[in-house]
Amino acid sequence: MPEYLTSLIEKLSVSGFLDTRASLYMDIVVSFLVLLPFLVAFSIFLAAKGSLRLHQLTQVTLLLLTTSILGFFAYIVHYYEGLGNLLQQSTISRDQALLLLSTHIIIAAITLLSWTLTLFYASSDRRRRALPGVYSTTHKRAGRNIFLGILLTSISAIVVYWMLFSA
Repeated sequence: MPEYLTSLIEKLSVSGFLDTRASLYMDIVVSFLVLLPFLVAFSIFLAAKGSLRLHQLTQVTLLLLTTSILGFFAYIVHYYEGLGNLLQQSTISRDQALLLLSTHIIIAAITLLSWTLTLFYASSDRRRRALPGVYSTTHKRAGRNIFLGILLTSISAIVVYWMLFSA
């Protein structure tokens, strides 16, 4: 692992600010995931008010930020902290924890994939001048489903965080 990455991980491994067993990085991740539905709702509000370019910019920014944070999170959990170590510290049974964690990961993965595809198709439709227009209803329905997925991911992230670092 590169030295700068090791140094960054060590700095983020200090105790977090949420008064649990979690590291600073875990507290940052869960805080971001709690805020994400509100940020996405604001972006949707922009579209509803006609600020379509700003809506597009905020959606792309939020998707890239989310993907980056979750990618780094997965790297830290897999290579640095280890899921087994995190599960050992919890009072929740391993089977219950893995079921909850698997459900959270499936919801998050489907949501992230759907969000990515929706942005890809929206960009393509916009270039063909079909959005706003022909595909607006489909785009709005996809947006509602993605928002629901983000909300479920946020709620399940809180539960997983509690399970791993408070229970």
